[in-house]
Amino acid sequence: MRALLFTLVACAAFSRLALAQEVIYRSTISEQSVETSDLLITLDSVDDDVRFSVTLEEKETGLQKRYEFDGQGASDPIVFQLNHMYYCDTAVVLLTVEYPWRHALPAFVRVLDTFAFRESDFAFIDNAFGPLTDIALADNTAYEPSDLDMLPPIRVRCLAGGDEKPFEFVEEKTR
Repeated sequence: MRALLFTLVACAAFSRLALAQEVIYRSTISEQSVETSDLLITLDSVDDDVRFSVTLEEKETGLQKRYEFDGQGASDPIVFQLNHMYYCDTAVVLLTVEYPWRHALPAFVRVLDTFAFRESDFAFIDNAFGPLTDIALADNTAYEPSDLDMLPPIRVRCLAGGDEKPFEFVEEKTR
């Protein structure tokens, strides 16, 4: 009976933990924005050509940063993916945007860019051509050399920089 009671208490605690994690990672994505419990990211067209802006806002503190980027032939990308990662001792927000198809492209292909921002102050770190699923889950120092061939094509290389740029994305050709 005591073992059954212990099992029920453990299951209840685990289900509460699972629910708490679900709330933390829940986000609402629309074409021009993504919102989590503590973060709001919006995309806006800067001009009619190819520039757009990304605005990050921390809801609790009101911290807000805005950056302008050149689009891949479009000034109106949409939110595609969002994730929080930890690279090179730095908590990072990864935002993938998708650019609308243009008739100038030879075929219908998804054109995606992923932008990395430091979570603590929203400083822009780097961007990579492709979705966040093409980026390794950890920096290169976390892997054995024999494992490097199996990683996604975009790697994370740590830089010694203190408050400056903590890492950069590097595209590696896979075999």
